[in-house]
Amino acid sequence: MTDDLDFLAQLDESGSAERAREHEVAVGPVEPTGPFIVAFEDSESVHEVTLRRDGDDWHGDCWTLHDDGSKHERCKGLTYSDGPCAHLYAVRQAVARDEVDVLDAVEERAEHHVERVMADGGRRWRR
Repeated sequence: MTDDLDFLAQLDESGSAERAREHEVAVGPVEPTGPFIVAFEDSESVHEVTLRRDGDDWHGDCWTLHDDGSKHERCKGLTYSDGPCAHLYAVRQAVARDEVDVLDAVEERAEHHVERVMADGGRRWRR
């Protein structure tokens, strides 16, 4: 996974953000919170995108896929640019529209603590 993806910093200067906004793209989750299969209508390649958040920070990766679904190579748009590729922007847009969900590390940590407290029988409060 990449370090912090800054979607907003690259928004105005990124051809990737523009492509994700202006071209037809299909985003489909493999599992409910990813990874996601992403395909632009004007491209022959299909990509697998992983995206997660940790509070306000976003982390992700993108790979082109072989016809059999195995990973071929890391996305050139992510490898050769300073910001997220168009495929990551497409998934981020789908998240913003509530079309897909991604893992949120902050929520996972909170749920873990709640489950742990419940497994311990809960805490008793004394005054």
